[in-house]
Amino acid sequence: MMTVDNQSASHPTLGQVIDRILSSGYITSADQNYLRRAVLSETPLSQIEQNQVRRVFDHLGMGLLRVI
Repeated sequence: MMTVDNQSASHPTLGQVIDRILSSGYITSADQNYLRRAVLSETPLSQIEQNQVRRVFDHLGMGLLRVI
């Protein structure tokens, strides 16, 4: 799994961030920045991670996530 910064206990994985976004029903500006950095990172996302990011954007497009 991809982490934007060096992986440690204080840095959640991309999957953990996306799980929290989808389960809570909202996305913060910090979440948006995290996703942006992950997508633009030199480290390519796995197919699973790409699908997870796509789910977030799909949920945003369907109005299922609240932006706070």
